[in-house]
Amino acid sequence: MKVALVTGGSKGIGLHVVLRLVRQGIKVVTCSRAKENWLNSINEFPELNVVDYQSTDIADEQQLARLFDYIREHYEKLDMAVNNASPAIVSCGYLPQVEVSLLKETLHVDFWCQVLCLRSELKLMGSGASIVNISSVNGVRPTPNAAMYSASKHALEGLTRSVALESIRSGIRINAVAPGVTWTPRWEERQLKTPNIRDDVSEAVPIKRFGKIEEIVNAVDFLLSDQASYIVGHTLVVDGGLSLTSK
Repeated sequence: MKVALVTGGSKGIGLHVVLRLVRQGIKVVTCSRAKENWLNSINEFPELNVVDYQSTDIADEQQLARLFDYIREHYEKLDMAVNNASPAIVSCGYLPQVEVSLLKETLHVDFWCQVLCLRSELKLMGSGASIVNISSVNGVRPTPNAAMYSASKHALEGLTRSVALESIRSGIRINAVAPGVTWTPRWEERQLKTPNIRDDVSEAVPIKRFGKIEEIVNAVDFLLSDQASYIVGHTLVVDGGLSLTSK
């Protein structure tokens, strides 16, 4: 049986990646910081009971190490991994006015933690395995007032391409998906404070709407699969044309 790890799998894109893999008969290990979110997801999707959920804050290196020790002990391998976990951005604003601690936090969770996950995943993988890093449209274009987040995603892009070249020698494929604005629970929370945010943001997207979670999952699923067997170190941008604009 194939074994997959999906970080941040309790809601949003991560949750629906988990669901897609479960429906394909893959054994999924997932993690998140808030177990309550996972329990709510199980109530909504009872088929998630077969998932091996581990309460883990990947920003804590000791917890992250325990997660991979657990996977090694119980499964001995990974065939797939999706590095999806990414908390809300804490370092928004004009760079000189943002607290240094918040800049470091964003860099840590959106880049350094992804490095550690990728490093540990590769130790459990052999030929035929595949990894998808969840980047962002902000990793392929400038993002004023979220400079550190954008820098972290740009760094993740460079990491993906560089390690992809290293790992393909062992038969392991690494790629990335860069979502644009996608209607997730995080945007639903923002809508509570800004009722018109969905319409306003949609106007900036050439296709004139938010992405659907399923559209992002389709891209992840494709890159993980044998259909993408000749794709190495590529970022599949799924953004309704947003990265093509100058806005």
